[in-house]
Amino acid sequence: MSDSSAASGGLQLSDAGWGDLPADLLQCIGGMIGPTPSNVNSASLVCKAWKQGIPAGVQTLELDVHPSEAAWAAKCQQLAALTPSLSSCKAYVSTAVPKLEFGGKIEQLARQLKHIEHLNLQLSEGFELWLDSSSGHECFAGFSRLRSLTLSGGSFTQAAAQRLLQGLVLAIPQLEELHVLPEACCGLGDDEVTLLSQLQRLKVLEFRAYHLTAGGLTRLTGQLPQLASLSCHGLDTCLDAATASCFAACPSLRELHLGMDYELPESAMQQLRDVAGDVSMRFRWTDKLTGLLRTARFYLHARLVRLDLGCVRLARDPSMVLMEPLASLTALSDLRMSVYSNGDSTLTLQLSELSALSNLQVLHLTKQHAYFPEQRRMAESSIAVPLSAEAAARLAAGCRKLRALRLCLGSSDVTAEGLAELRQFSSLRSFRKLRALRLCLGSSDVTAEGLAELRQFSSLRSLSVNAEPFGSPPQPVALDLLQLPKGLTQLELRNVDITTSPAAFVAAAAAASTLSNVSAFAQQQPGGLAFAAVAGSSSAAAAAAAGVYAQAAAGMLPLPRARADAAAAVLGQLASLKLESCRLRSRQLEALALALPSLQQLKLCHVSGLCDEGVEALSRLTGLVELSVVAPHNKALTQSSLALLAPLRSLRYLTWQSDDLTALGPVAAAYQHFTSLRRLKLSCTHATLQHACGSKGQEKLRQRMPYCNLNLIC
Repeated sequence: MSDSSAASGGLQLSDAGWGDLPADLLQCIGGMIGPTPSNVNSASLVCKAWKQGIPAGVQTLELDVHPSEAAWAAKCQQLAALTPSLSSCKAYVSTAVPKLEFGGKIEQLARQLKHIEHLNLQLSEGFELWLDSSSGHECFAGFSRLRSLTLSGGSFTQAAAQRLLQGLVLAIPQLEELHVLPEACCGLGDDEVTLLSQLQRLKVLEFRAYHLTAGGLTRLTGQLPQLASLSCHGLDTCLDAATASCFAACPSLRELHLGMDYELPESAMQQLRDVAGDVSMRFRWTDKLTGLLRTARFYLHARLVRLDLGCVRLARDPSMVLMEPLASLTALSDLRMSVYSNGDSTLTLQLSELSALSNLQVLHLTKQHAYFPEQRRMAESSIAVPLSAEAAARLAAGCRKLRALRLCLGSSDVTAEGLAELRQFSSLRSFRKLRALRLCLGSSDVTAEGLAELRQFSSLRSLSVNAEPFGSPPQPVALDLLQLPKGLTQLELRNVDITTSPAAFVAAAAAASTLSNVSAFAQQQPGGLAFAAVAGSSSAAAAAAAGVYAQAAAGMLPLPRARADAAAAVLGQLASLKLESCRLRSRQLEALALALPSLQQLKLCHVSGLCDEGVEALSRLTGLVELSVVAPHNKALTQSSLALLAPLRSLRYLTWQSDDLTALGPVAAAYQHFTSLRRLKLSCTHATLQHACGSKGQEKLRQRMPYCNLNLIC
């Protein structure tokens, strides 16, 4: 054995390069490298082997429809040559695309990507789908293998909807899955349902109903012999006993989801009992709660798996009218409701009564504010939802499959002692497996000691802590981010004072093998020693910070190894961070940007301490896809700092509100680097935009951002 191999632990070193990777491995890399065409194109430029192997593994892509006809045609041709194995495509259509050219854009896509099987068209808010008498068939005729089509967002007229479905019937008779979910006040009615029923191979159908009668639903289910899943949103008063029987008559139906704005009559509920598969119901509000739950318990106790009661008003004992009937629906796996009461006496809702729901996986309970006529004001509802250790123990013992818990309660429901008892959750098997937790509490009830217990939720991936400022003035709750559970991917904080030191953020970045970012950050400072501005302001702190950087650059962590690793474990996987009414100092933000290598979504709303220098630090978050900054009455923040975010090439969604933008309008030079934005929301009016950029100011912005949907204050 050679000395070199012995030094490497017995491993034989190879001279093989990146181009010698096996073809199947390159395909695996291609499957993970998406979803944008630019990523695939960059990877294919590495070498010839990668140019052949990487695209062969790309199965799905996301792309923006370019408003220019020539640019869109060239893009489609490039995609066809770049991704020969593409099977799924998600296309974003902004309001910059003329509605008269929509059919031609899809036709061009179909001409080049004939082999795709799944097409998802995301229409921007305000976009109106338009098709003429012939383009409905022509734009889809090239999709010879298409099996699934999703049309989400936007709006359309009844004539456009009919032309769309006529085109699908003629061009894609083999379609197996269809989702049509436009904006509200728009959807499919009786005439469109007649066309839907001609797609004989449909297995999955989801659509928003609009002026749909009982006869239309009956025709739909009676003429789709292979339909296995049906979701109807926004149903009106068309569902009666005769209509409900049509679902039971559909032999292959295994999943039925009904979204309604009214309570079902008992005769209709009785007919739903004969549906072969699972039943889901969603309401915007529930008025006749007792009758609805009583009939559901009698007829659908073994069928109803998902129930969203919407907004529920409680006027008497919740145990009798709500909790006991719900506990008898033993098949429930997903339960959501929002309760309120404006009575003189306080009602008590016991969460432990839901422990009989052994199949429950998702529980969302929100307590809304209520209007009290005698006091003539909105106030906290007269409902108490006590969260004690005993209640948590009973709930966890019965609901062992629970994986998502969202409790939006009030200041009177959770005391400091009760919050401290959250540690009891961690000793129970079901709560150790929680994936999502949302706590909406009174700021006076949230203590640092109680929040420290959240680290016990070892499987948690999504956490939201909203400390509601019921007091006046509101007192922010102190929170060290390193006390949070490891492995979080989503974090939302409201009215919280973040106390984590900047050095801890840097240690997290170093422990997560991102020393290159730390080095780049320090090299940008004069002499490399201005890094002390992050770690402290005193001379002693400056000297200590200089030593911290020297140790980090040499691979030695500024904090104890265990604490640095813990910091990296907490922050290293975070993909979404939302801060509202929080206190985050500029130096903390600069250091935090180093510790979040995976961050894709960042929302900063009413964050004190935010300034132009802090925003500049965000340019290190090169993977950022969505950025929202809302900072009214903050004189230290201006839109000129946007020009410093040019390195954010992946940014697709940008929301910006600052006083200078609201008063003076946008500075065009600050937005010239954001050429790939899909949505831009600015806090100015059309008149302010015209005053700042001239009569063609909106056109100038769109020339720089051809894919962008521009939203302004009305």
